[in-house]
Amino acid sequence: MILLENFAIIYHINQGQGHQMKSLWYSGLVKYTVFLLVALLSIFLFIHSSFFYIDKISVQGADKLGPEEIIRLSGLQTGHNIFSVDGNQISQALKVHPMVEDIKVVRHWPRHLEIQVTERQAWALTPYQGAFLCLDKDGIVIDKLNTFSVDQYCIITLDQLPEQVVLGQVLDPEAVGAIRQVWDAIPAESKADISDYHYVNASKEIILYTSKGTEIKFGALERLDEKVQSLLQIISIEKDYEEQGQTGLSYVDLRFKGQPVVKTMD
Repeated sequence: MILLENFAIIYHINQGQGHQMKSLWYSGLVKYTVFLLVALLSIFLFIHSSFFYIDKISVQGADKLGPEEIIRLSGLQTGHNIFSVDGNQISQALKVHPMVEDIKVVRHWPRHLEIQVTERQAWALTPYQGAFLCLDKDGIVIDKLNTFSVDQYCIITLDQLPEQVVLGQVLDPEAVGAIRQVWDAIPAESKADISDYHYVNASKEIILYTSKGTEIKFGALERLDEKVQSLLQIISIEKDYEEQGQTGLSYVDLRFKGQPVVKTMD
């Protein structure tokens, strides 16, 4: 009997301690939960407070378009919360403009937003309906010009041009891509010696015209390095002929292996 009474007393004591520990655990959990909710609510309210309202929008790299045009196209305004700005959405909105190649939106905490612009750069000009289409390296039409400096651009002529051309349109990527490879292979100091890169759409071949008037039947892109070396020799020969007062070249055919076919002006 004494043992049973002692066991019952111990059981009741342990049970009481267990309830007390559970009560303390639940009490601590409630306090922690309340603290966490208050902390999250405080953070939420702070993030959406006027402390993070944009008060400055700056633009870098918009040399041709200008900062005002970039900000207008982006739809951004001061007073918006900096956390609510969707960089991808702004990038997509600005890339609609044909002059814009890439956009990066940078947040400078807490209230400054910067738009970094990479503009497309003019690489070539193509005669079109009394003006010149200005193309970037990917063949995208970024402008139309009436006047230009010959030394600044590669001049491209095509057998076939679309009836309608709009800014942002890609102009014959196969032709422009082929000419671009030839242009890149020619050394910088010799680029000015080529006045026109003509693409024959039917045969997919390139004809070059030198600044001295020589027609060079370059052909397709096979044996590119070999053809470029022959081209450089032709340019050197032209200059020698001019200095010596000799008759210039009429055309040179580089399309076939072996020695180029050369015809002089008679």
